[in-house]
Amino acid sequence: MRKKKIDRILVVRLSSMGDIVVLTPIFRSLKEKFPSARVDYLVKKEFVPLVKGNSFIDNVVEFDFRSGLKGWRALCRELSQRGYDVLIDMHNVLRTWLLSLYMFKAIQLRYLKPRLHRFCLFYCYLNLFPEDFSLLKEYYKVLYPLGIEDCKYVPEIELSSEAREKASKVLQKIGLKGDFGVILGVANWANKRYPLEKYKVVAKKVLEKYGFAVLWLGGIRDTYLKDSIQQEGAESFLYLSDSLELSLGILSMARVVVGNDTGLTYAAEALGVPTVLVLGPTSKETGAGLYRSDNAVVEKRLWCRPCSQRGNRKCYRRRQYCFDLIEPEEVIAAVDKVLGKERRR
Repeated sequence: MRKKKIDRILVVRLSSMGDIVVLTPIFRSLKEKFPSARVDYLVKKEFVPLVKGNSFIDNVVEFDFRSGLKGWRALCRELSQRGYDVLIDMHNVLRTWLLSLYMFKAIQLRYLKPRLHRFCLFYCYLNLFPEDFSLLKEYYKVLYPLGIEDCKYVPEIELSSEAREKASKVLQKIGLKGDFGVILGVANWANKRYPLEKYKVVAKKVLEKYGFAVLWLGGIRDTYLKDSIQQEGAESFLYLSDSLELSLGILSMARVVVGNDTGLTYAAEALGVPTVLVLGPTSKETGAGLYRSDNAVVEKRLWCRPCSQRGNRKCYRRRQYCFDLIEPEEVIAAVDKVLGKERRR
């Protein structure tokens, strides 16, 4: 990379939630390397709560996808006038390539997605990934030209006290008092959802072992969760949130979170909450996984897994073995690991 004083840096990762959460440690590293530089972050408007409290980001630039291509081009023109010295494209899609054309004067670093490796894995069952592969390490490789090589931090979300206060009011409104655990039985694709009937067994065991009430948390569109889970007395609660900030506030107050390969599960870990991740058709090679050693991932090693990048590919086997072979007792054992047996009743 050519010699140049770096005063302004723009990082771009528009979506999705999990990817944004995993990305967060690089801002701390950038500030350590360039303490006097201004570090801005461009992200989709709906994901701003994930990063707006990050003390290593000087400014969060929002993009509303509803503004379409016209709005994106207008934003590109505006950003090109801000004099950024470095553009770090962690998304690598058509929109971000268009932005790079407007910012041609800046040093440009770009995340290269392992598309060939994933194709070989999904369709040829040939795993070319290194054993220690992780999405976070891949993000850090982008920073090598800046002299940043060590991936020594884990994902982090700094949440405001206001967000927790809003969450407290919601929990009070639905009647949830005292310690509670959260089950995230949601995911964008049905194939990524650990069966709710098995999660119900997990919920019952959590109540018996730890005395925690259980909150089933989802988004306002997760109607399948509402159809399957009933709020029962003071032990089981269901809440479908229409606010990401509110969901983060609720997660931050939980004693433990158990969830599928979905953004809120990664957010829980980044909030410092003991977390158990249950993986089915996805794996570390698709970007799934946790980063704190005291958390736990429950999964089965199978020749057919992972079968797709997003977990949206219809299972072609007689049964979805990646979930069918995971028994609730294994998930409970993982909860024991992250909580510690001394907390049992």
